[in-house]
Amino acid sequence: MNKIINYKIKTLAVISLLTLVSACANKPSHVVISPDLTITNGTVTQAKYQNQQASMTITDLRGAQHVVQIIRADEAAELYSSQAPLKQIIEKTLISEFKKQGLDINAQANNAIEVIIDSALISVQQEMMQYQVNNELVIRVRVNNGTQTLSNTFKVRGTSEGPLSADIAVLERDFNQQLTQLLAQVLNNAEIQHFIK
Repeated sequence: MNKIINYKIKTLAVISLLTLVSACANKPSHVVISPDLTITNGTVTQAKYQNQQASMTITDLRGAQHVVQIIRADEAAELYSSQAPLKQIIEKTLISEFKKQGLDINAQANNAIEVIIDSALISVQQEMMQYQVNNELVIRVRVNNGTQTLSNTFKVRGTSEGPLSADIAVLERDFNQQLTQLLAQVLNNAEIQHFIK
């Protein structure tokens, strides 16, 4: 009788361990960051520049490269980076959208656009039966037109909470929506448009 009980306990322990290992193996190691500026009702892609050029540099000043962190008491934080460096994703998106607006991105141009990533993080405080999310995306844009320099800071911040556990797919979607909103602010900024000569 004891042998049967021991066998069942061992079997249950092995099944539990295998389930835990397979669940960990299926967890994503990164989130897919892909801002979609087509959802901004065409305001971004209207031609705003005529025969104008600018060079562009992107600087990432964040202390860590992950974009999502899930923090639980007495456990190591779960960290999720983007599938490619965030700097590259932002650069590719901005260059593409500026070109649609009629701005020629050229390393030899008199106008220089510098984009500085100060913050880009969704932080989740996970409790036993609920979670709270704090997010912050902050970038600075400096434009030098050869005679003057314009500096603007663009921010998207928010908080939310929910029952049970945070869903990484929802966090990924929220990050993409917020990054889209932030980049649309940059692309639609009238000061930047008027400053580039």
